[in-house]
Amino acid sequence: MTIALYVGGTSAERDVSIISGKYIGEALEQLGNSVLYVDPALPPEEIGSALQEKSTIEETPPETNPKETGNHFNIFRLLLDDRIAACDFHFIGLHGGIGENGLLQGMFEHLGYRFNGPGYSASAVAMNKHLSKQMMVSQDIPTPEWLYIEQSDWQASQQQVRAYIEEKFTPPVVIKPNSQGSTIGLTILSELDGLRQALEKAFTYDRQVIVEQYIPGSEMTAAVLGEEALPLIRIKPKSGLYDYTSKYSEGRTEYEVPAKVGDEVTTRMQQYALRFFHSLGATGYSRVDFRLTDADEPFCLELNTLPGMTATSLVPKAARAAGLSFEKLLEKIIELGRNT
Repeated sequence: MTIALYVGGTSAERDVSIISGKYIGEALEQLGNSVLYVDPALPPEEIGSALQEKSTIEETPPETNPKETGNHFNIFRLLLDDRIAACDFHFIGLHGGIGENGLLQGMFEHLGYRFNGPGYSASAVAMNKHLSKQMMVSQDIPTPEWLYIEQSDWQASQQQVRAYIEEKFTPPVVIKPNSQGSTIGLTILSELDGLRQALEKAFTYDRQVIVEQYIPGSEMTAAVLGEEALPLIRIKPKSGLYDYTSKYSEGRTEYEVPAKVGDEVTTRMQQYALRFFHSLGATGYSRVDFRLTDADEPFCLELNTLPGMTATSLVPKAARAAGLSFEKLLEKIIELGRNT
């Protein structure tokens, strides 16, 4: 089978995507496939050198969000290239931006291309944390209290917005871009003295920001593969915060797989993950992130439609706990994409 593998891109998660893409591409080739690498940010002749040059993910994310280059027509025209159009399957290894917000999925659906992960509508809603949390509430899935802020409202009335945040939340609070991954642009405030700086940091990555009540406890995740919720993972960052550095630097985080929680809690979290997955109309696979309190009360945070596939990524860890090698996981993902 010939597979077009999309890597890189122009989002703030470009480095993560390149490393994910290298792992995915090597495994796909070991399975006997022919892989055509596609980077929407680069001409074809430069992709090989870009892959060779990037061997690790920087310990800190970019300070600003890179702008999407070109326009949607140019991306669509790229997909009509004869070599790409002739591929049997299209594997999206992009993270953030056009790879995860539904744009690429919508183009694939229009062109009749088979691809991995959820489709256009599920991707668009999942990428928007505010809409996702509204969906959770409608499905009786617990999620932390939150406030959605437009950059224009913040700029017009900082004092009023701050007063509302002080009234609504008890620190600590989480400040994060509405449509961003890998904890890029995220700040946890134990006091509201740093509110302005935290909001302005988040606004460098997105024009919409979420203020969310921080939930003390453990970082947890539940991967969904097809109709099955995989074993839970408890994430234990040595720094205490599962930030960009803890996610992508070897040895910075310990993982408890499967998570040592009771059967009732495990079942409840897996059911929440499946319910959220289905409520979005998602297909294929995803990862649903939670906070779990010391009293074993789960709070759902978000659903990731294209979770990472690096050496430290969570979905491959959960798959291994369920008896699936990385190669078998990719085969299952492709099977699900071809049959959707």
